[in-house]
Amino acid sequence: MRELEYPFQNDYIIKKKKSLRKQLITKPGNRLLKKVAILGGSTTSDIKLLLDLFLLNYDIEASFYESEYDQYYEDAVFPNPALEEFAPDIIYIHTSNRNITAYPSIKDTAEEIDSLLEAETKKFQTIWRSLSEKYHCPLIQNNFELPFYRLMGNKDSSDPHGKVNFITRLNTKFYEYAQTHENFYINDINYLSASYGLESWFDTFYCHMYKYALSVPAIPTLAFNIANIIKSIYGKNKKGLVLDLDNTLWGGIVGDDGVDNLLLGQEVSLGQVYSEFQDYLKEQKQLGVILAVDSKNDYENAIAYCYSERTQPLTRKPCVR
Repeated sequence: MRELEYPFQNDYIIKKKKSLRKQLITKPGNRLLKKVAILGGSTTSDIKLLLDLFLLNYDIEASFYESEYDQYYEDAVFPNPALEEFAPDIIYIHTSNRNITAYPSIKDTAEEIDSLLEAETKKFQTIWRSLSEKYHCPLIQNNFELPFYRLMGNKDSSDPHGKVNFITRLNTKFYEYAQTHENFYINDINYLSASYGLESWFDTFYCHMYKYALSVPAIPTLAFNIANIIKSIYGKNKKGLVLDLDNTLWGGIVGDDGVDNLLLGQEVSLGQVYSEFQDYLKEQKQLGVILAVDSKNDYENAIAYCYSERTQPLTRKPCVR
């Protein structure tokens, strides 16, 4: 569904979520049936509704278990007959920097700060270990977004007493765990919030009124990212890119402008844009993505540079056979 493909309009999706779901659920086709547990450190009701939409768009029909408000730790570590009966296929742990138990204070020594970091890391490792042993399913864990303010200004990132520094170190602990444990995935809200705009990502109104860890308009961005992780787990990622040539891989039209007049390379600003796009496609190829050309104008001999094995950037002309 085009409305749910990136780039999408967050406000439109929120407004039309019921009608969009009706269209998706009535669409014929074979869908994977999966059970998704959401363990939240904040309110997650709208996250569940929008995640449901994006998963349906990927032909994954989900049923959901949703923890009570801020009961993610208890649901994970202590006996939970309801979650055990639900038997999740995948568990998403929705936490934010507001769920960090304790931050360093200015008077703390380096050793005390290290102890805080170790305690916070062990808390989450206890959650992950408990869930893995009980349910033997993939886990998706948020990392942490940066704080809404920097008490120490620019020094907050370099000084061990700063929240920015502490969150960065804690995120690194999460990444190290992900590198050594299978079926463990990071939902990178640190990047998402920066891309969306940190001041727009967090809103004190939604936090204090509804106990949301992010603003409601940002939830589609979050849900879309979670859905992408889930679809990749179940092998639903697209493996190829089909591209046109003219005004896509280079500026201009070969048949009208001629090869010598195409915009590509460092000589003109727009040509640099096309060159950077080709570099991006080459990086996709390194990941195993298949690149193909959809040429409707029958340029049988035009072969895009990014499909070749050449390493030097193309300056003016496309590769031609």
